[in-house]
Amino acid sequence: MAMLAQDQTLLAESFSYAAGNITAVSSGAWIAHSGAGSNPVQVNASGAAVVRGGSAEDVNWTLSAAPLTTGTLLASFTLDFSSGTLAASGVSTYFLHFKDATTGFRARVFLGSATVADTDLFRLGIENDGGDGAATVSYSSNLDRTSPHQVTVAYDLAAGTSRLWVNTPLTGPATVEDSVAATPLGIVGVALRQGGGATTTGNYSGLQVDNLNVTYSATVVPEPTTWALGIAGLGVIGWSVRRRMASR
Repeated sequence: MAMLAQDQTLLAESFSYAAGNITAVSSGAWIAHSGAGSNPVQVNASGAAVVRGGSAEDVNWTLSAAPLTTGTLLASFTLDFSSGTLAASGVSTYFLHFKDATTGFRARVFLGSATVADTDLFRLGIENDGGDGAATVSYSSNLDRTSPHQVTVAYDLAAGTSRLWVNTPLTGPATVEDSVAATPLGIVGVALRQGGGATTTGNYSGLQVDNLNVTYSATVVPEPTTWALGIAGLGVIGWSVRRRMASR
């Protein structure tokens, strides 16, 4: 078990690199763990990571040299889908998750089609263990594709369960959660994934992830005061991001 402080920021990533392949422009801070060199994850001129649908390169950032097995990991980010495309229907795919040192993934964040045939709407979901098209994904209500969204995922490392907040404060109930425990894994990184194989190609493209912040709490469910401190920081980040995204 890594010896981390009670509450610690493990990653504060603004993607403020030159435009290009993320593994190159980040000087190797982001590394490919699947499909290296095949349609690489890009950083665009606005300073956001761009992930696409279809089988392509997946990348990760190492959060801890030693596996994290207890406590809570929280990843907060701004999702901008305004310049992307989405099929009106199709198999849902995941685009962000925590990972172990090999091929074990947990707290997958999914993107799926809306519950109506409208390509300006989509949904976000959470699943502890299942892959593309998993029947057990818990989804949010429909979201507007033309506006940025503030998203936070919390993963209980010991219990193997996860929660997702979309445009709501962490002081309130999660938007959706997956309480069906997955086998716990020792987590070492956070990953951006370019979704799926032939059966899911074309479901979406051009999804932008910005201001990715990952924090660790040694407690399973952070105490209110500790939780509030983390929320305050993430809230300021989210507010400033929305202002910046609106000005683009």
